[in-house]
Parts: sequence; C-alpha cells; structure tokens
Amino acid sequence: MNLVLLTHQREVDRPTNTGLLALNAFPQWCRRIIWSRVSPDLALIELIRSHRAAVLFPRTKDLCLSEGSCDPDGKDGPVPMENTQAQLYLEHMPDTLIILDATWQEARKMMRQSPYLKAADKFALTEQADSGFTLRRNQIEGGLCTLECIIGLLELKNHHEEAELLKQALIDFQAG
Repeated sequence: MNLVLLTHQREVDRPTNTGLLALNAFPQWCRRIIWSRVSPDLALIELIRSHRAAVLFPRTKDLCLSEGSCDPDGKDGPVPMENTQAQLYLEHMPDTLIILDATWQEARKMMRQSPYLKAADKFALTEQADSGFTLRRNQIEGGLCTLECIIGLLELKNHHEEAELLKQALIDFQAG
C-alpha cells in the first residue's frame, strides 16, 4: 500500500493535522505532496493519468456539513461538490491512494480547482464508523479525519497491527 497525502498549504502547520502522524509512523509507504492550484506536481498528474492511483474521496451525496443543509441553491447552507464529470469509483482499492489532507472545506476546493483530481479514478470507504476526531468543528456528516481514513484503509488491507498503532496515536494526539 502506498499513500500520497496531497496536503493543503494551510494544513502543513496546523496543530490539528493528523496526516503527520501517519507520515512519521510509516514513511516507507506514506509521503506528502503540497497541493498547488497553479503548479501541480507533475509526477502526481502522471500517476493519476496512468490509472495506477485513485483519490480517496466520498461519493458526492455524502459531502454535506453536519451543521448545515445540502441546499442545491447554496442559499441555506453548504453545497456538496458538483459532480460535473462522470466519476469512476473503483470497486477494489488500488495499490496507491491519494488522500486530500485538508479540512473538508479545503478538500472540496482542492477537488473543484484541480481538473486532474476531478478526472482521477476515485475510491471511497464504504463501511466506516463515525469520526471520533474532536479537534475541529464543521466536519461533514460521516466525514473522517486524514488519520481515520488511513486507519480504515489499513483495516481493509488486513494490516491490523498498523491500524491499532495509529488508533492509539490518534487517541494520544487528541488527549494532548
């Protein structure tokens, strides 16, 4: 399993960034690329175009903030990401996954502003528990933090020891 954390610039120095826990624990299969709207990483674009990787992202209908409605006009609350292109959701997890390491609001912006991400194959976690991440507000309903996503992926691949290590790291991280 290979993970690419496509990290929003604001996320790099946030004290609530959970992606760093995975980067520190498993540098052999987890790496970070800083997202840029104007200068995207060319190797990442090539990886996506080759269909050797997919973006981990929930299906469009799941992208509503829990504290707001999914008003299609956008007048009464946040709007889910538009499904402007037919998006391919893979049935099986690919060897390489790209995780948008950002707040949910920033992740949607990254997706909207990056044609290569919109066009990428997608993979979604289908069976997941509610998030236990409490250090941020305005999470989407059913949305997980970066580390919880990685834990879910590890469990899908039957890497239970690594998943348990990261679960404990998340508990310790939130306890401060």
